[in-house]
Order: sequence, then C-alpha cells, then structure tokens
Amino acid sequence: MDDRQKQMEDPKGRNDGHVFDYSKLDEYIYLGSDLCRGSKCMLHGEQFTKLGVCVELNLSAERKEIPPDNIDIYSWIPVVDGYSPTVDQMLLGTAIMNEAIVNKNTVYVHCKNGHGRSPTMIAAYYVRYKGSTISDAIKKIKDIRHEVHIEDYQIKVLEEFKAKLDATK
Repeated sequence: MDDRQKQMEDPKGRNDGHVFDYSKLDEYIYLGSDLCRGSKCMLHGEQFTKLGVCVELNLSAERKEIPPDNIDIYSWIPVVDGYSPTVDQMLLGTAIMNEAIVNKNTVYVHCKNGHGRSPTMIAAYYVRYKGSTISDAIKKIKDIRHEVHIEDYQIKVLEEFKAKLDATK
C-alpha cells in the first residue's frame, strides 16, 4: 500500500463541519469550501457565474465531482484531508493559477472546508509569483479568512517548495 492509500484510510483533517462559504482574497482569487456534497450540483455553476469564476482548482481527494458545465478550466489535484499538497502538486497548482490570473481569469481554489489544503496552495502561489515570504503569504490569507489553519506539516512542505524554487533561480 502506498502513502496515498494509507492517507485515504486515515485522514487527519479536523472535519469541523461543512459550510458553503468563500472569501475573496484578491481581484482574481477566491478561497472556499466545496460548494456541494453530491457529485454534480447545479448550484456550483450558478454561484461561479455570479462570482465570475472561470477556473476551479479542487484539492479535495475525498470525493470525485463532475465539473460544472459553465466552467472554462477544472483541475483536480487530490490531496487527502489533513495533509499538504506535495511540492510537485504546488508547482502544478500555482502554475495553473498564474496562467489563469495573468489572463485576467478568476480562480476558485477549494478543498472540503477551505481551511488547510487550499490556503496552503494559495500561499504557495503568493510565494512563487508574488514574491511573498511564507509567513507573509499565510498572514495575507488569514487576515481575510480567519478560520484558516495552515498546520506545521503544511508549512514544512511550503518551506521545501520555496527551497526548490530558490534552487532553480
């Protein structure tokens, strides 16, 4: 059994209740929870249309969903609840975000609750493309979305991500 299978059998996320909510972090980035519990939800598309969302980045490994019809780009980067995106997942996820944002497209980044995995990915984006320090990136996110809790193990992967970026300069 590989690490990912073990993680799926023992998620260590907080499971502190699912509520549909989101926060607008800047002009083109929304951070939020999963919008629905089923595999296909009409609300998904309606809400995204209202918010102007063109790109959805889903970091929730627990459940496969069908992308809404009116989304331009849907990317599923599965990360088990209570874990961090890997460095490679951060490289891909932040590149997707940046490509959308430089083309003035709004991105919705989510996991189950929008408290750990997805803010970790957004922090990686701020580090990679906005030149933020890890602590400044986390602070920026938490100042807007107070319930965010990027854990020590997620910060450790952010540090590995930053080191990899620095090594390629």
